[in-house]
Amino acid sequence: MRTKLTLLLVILASFCFAQTDSVSTNVDTIKQPTIDERLENIEQRLEILDIDLSLKNRFKMYKTENLYNLLKLDTQTGKIWQVQWHLDDMNKEGTWTINDTDLSYGWGYRSNSFELYSTNNMYQFILIDKTDGRMWHVQWGIGDEKRWIRRIY
Repeated sequence: MRTKLTLLLVILASFCFAQTDSVSTNVDTIKQPTIDERLENIEQRLEILDIDLSLKNRFKMYKTENLYNLLKLDTQTGKIWQVQWHLDDMNKEGTWTINDTDLSYGWGYRSNSFELYSTNNMYQFILIDKTDGRMWHVQWGIGDEKRWIRRIY
């Protein structure tokens, strides 16, 4: 009986040591990331977070003094649309392009690069690129000839 018990303990002990050896071997073979790899991982996560926040704040609506007209700005590209709504007549609703050119040079920094500022004239706004200070004079109106944008130098 004592021999069987001793044999059982020896087998169990060798099994435990074998497990310990294989576990420690596996741990030894796991490569720990370098500082540069960790920094790269953090940068990638920040880029994903930045893109997510950028997409959430991309478009902004600006009131005009006209009850039925607003301006929609793509704050990433500087594109602008006049949006008209009407309480009773859906035929008077629509969207018209004021600027369909990407003013960010395609760099697409992030949302909130562009912002509109109203002036004392209800039809006139100033568009500014907050990343480099470039500005445009923007006019909205009823009729295509009344809607335009031009660079302020």
